[in-house]
Amino acid sequence: MKKKLFFLLFLLVGVFPFSKVHAIDVVYQAHVQDYGWLKEVKNGEIGGTSGQSKRVEALKIRIDNNEYDGDIVYQAHVQDYGWLKEVGSFEIGGTSGQSKRVEAFKIRLTGELGSKYDVYYRAHVQDYGWLSWVKNGEIGGTTGKSKRVEAMEIKLVSKEDINASLTYSVHNNIGWMNYVNEGEIGGTVGESRKLDGIKIKLENNSSYKGNINYEVYSSINGWQDKKSNNEPLVIEKDHLEAIKIYLTDELSEQLDVFYRVHVSNIGWMDYTSNGKVTGTIGLFNHIEAVEIKLQDKNSTELKDGEDYYRESINKITYSSHVSNIGWMDYVNDGELSGTTGRSLQVESFKVKLETKIPGNISYNTYVTRRGWSDYISNDEVAGTTGLSRSIEAIKIKLEGEISNYYDIYYRTHVSNIGWLSWAKNDEASGCLNSNQRIEALEIKLVKKGSEFSGNTSKPLATGKWKDNYYYDYFGNVATGFKLIDGVKYYFNSEGRMYGKNVDKIIDVSSWQETIDWDRIKREDDVDGAIIRVGWGTRTGEECGLDSYFDRNIKAVQRLEIPYSIYIYAYASTEEAAEKEAEFVLSKMKEYNMPNTTYVWYDAELTSMPKETYKKVVPKFINKIKENGYDNVGIYSGVRQLDTTNGNMNIEELRKYPIWVAQYYKYLQYSGEYLGWQFSSEEFIGGINGHVNVSMFKKDN
Repeated sequence: MKKKLFFLLFLLVGVFPFSKVHAIDVVYQAHVQDYGWLKEVKNGEIGGTSGQSKRVEALKIRIDNNEYDGDIVYQAHVQDYGWLKEVGSFEIGGTSGQSKRVEAFKIRLTGELGSKYDVYYRAHVQDYGWLSWVKNGEIGGTTGKSKRVEAMEIKLVSKEDINASLTYSVHNNIGWMNYVNEGEIGGTVGESRKLDGIKIKLENNSSYKGNINYEVYSSINGWQDKKSNNEPLVIEKDHLEAIKIYLTDELSEQLDVFYRVHVSNIGWMDYTSNGKVTGTIGLFNHIEAVEIKLQDKNSTELKDGEDYYRESINKITYSSHVSNIGWMDYVNDGELSGTTGRSLQVESFKVKLETKIPGNISYNTYVTRRGWSDYISNDEVAGTTGLSRSIEAIKIKLEGEISNYYDIYYRTHVSNIGWLSWAKNDEASGCLNSNQRIEALEIKLVKKGSEFSGNTSKPLATGKWKDNYYYDYFGNVATGFKLIDGVKYYFNSEGRMYGKNVDKIIDVSSWQETIDWDRIKREDDVDGAIIRVGWGTRTGEECGLDSYFDRNIKAVQRLEIPYSIYIYAYASTEEAAEKEAEFVLSKMKEYNMPNTTYVWYDAELTSMPKETYKKVVPKFINKIKENGYDNVGIYSGVRQLDTTNGNMNIEELRKYPIWVAQYYKYLQYSGEYLGWQFSSEEFIGGINGHVNVSMFKKDN
């Protein structure tokens, strides 16, 4: 790649960038439509016209000052004739006086001259303008397109006249390092120093038009704009993960640029060349060192290797289960899953993360009447299927190392609202506490630090509290049982909050006859049940077993529905109360009820004297407790418990857990209570007719 001393004596010319005045000249002349033969030009000057739409009809070329054996020969492709015979030494190539256009031409050198020089040429062609440079017998112009050549440029280049070289410097936490020469290491190996900048300097290029360009990639900033010939390329607050280097114009036709990188967790990767990407993308490794070399096109010393680039495509795919449709096909990053404009709810969804970076994706759902579920991950189903239960909100997050490099964005389309803004990284998206359903969703992976164009101002629609009242997103006051932000409340018919962190409990007996407990479990609106075991004893009678107790207790045990039991009390003596307790205990043991089971003593007979209840109720409770069941309470009406003449308004009895009944919008009980039976006329899916419903406090 060293240049002969002879050629160092000549000056550069501005007609053709980076070309030299040669001792040997190529001289050429064009015959042009309407003008005839134009003046002679040489060494890269324009022969012909441009911008005048005039055809070249013939050309003549010769070599002046030729000190070598050999000459120049050329051949023209002419309209209607095709390729004419090869001519040389200023002979006419083409036609004159026939108004035929030259469409293409080929030029070559012969003999010793051809071994010392290359002949380069290019054509200015109708509708195309200047075409690329070709050389040594290749076609300049076009064939088969009926396009005229309007001008040409021709030059000679010494085969020994390629003397370009390069040096380069890299930037890391030390700063800019010293320039190194071709093939030397720029950077460090074994010190875990990340490169965040590079500059490459092309030197001694005096023979060919062209430059060296380089581009770098970082996880945050992506591909950066190219830099050329010693322009510093520095990544702010990040590091280089991949690079590509390439030559331009004539220089790229003479030389290859080879390069390789040393990458964290990998080491030296194979050489590659001429603008191919080397390093890694998506693996978040960093380049620590680089080597760069120029090589003649005819050399085979360096070749492209196989392991010069590794990529991990970090990809999100997801699917939704939609009412009346079922599972929809998986969609990719940012695409819509679900439906819009069809009033169909998303009942569940699942998300897959494909990555080689350690970590996973986790997500949960806020389901109607259930609240927030536990987090699940990596293609597990979040939500419900087959229960007609809608999702009100979702949260999604990345876990592990991948969360250091990516954010997860998502948004939801909600009934009666439409698309909400984007949420990210475990923020809630949807509409809570307002009886609205998610109908569609979109999810995106976004590199940390990169710009996200979506609106993030309001990812969640929800209601608000005002005093003891809750208003949903549309301004409607909440009534009845309402799950708000995962906590169950009870509001009376006017919207006043009467209980926080409560359970909705039904109490049932043979009056309800056959109950569909599976439906009650599936619909998940009822938090528990109080089952009547039977009734107590009147004087001389045995206790009676509720005819549906066996069916009911086995169903709630099978379905793991929380339950307690009660007995409708008739005892008027302590002996009868003890007998009632023994009856209840026998059933608790028969059905293997745990010792945490609540037992309620239904003492609601208005005809029973206060003094009698004062004796029989403690007798029953103590008998149950003596057998290891500590949770025993009293059920009665508010009039019995809290009026002057109430037969249960006894101080020592009101200290027991109280389940009070009052079918009114307000509870008018002055004492402490655990449960309030506020209605006997509620309708529950799975039960024919009405049923008693109570609000029970969890925080006792």
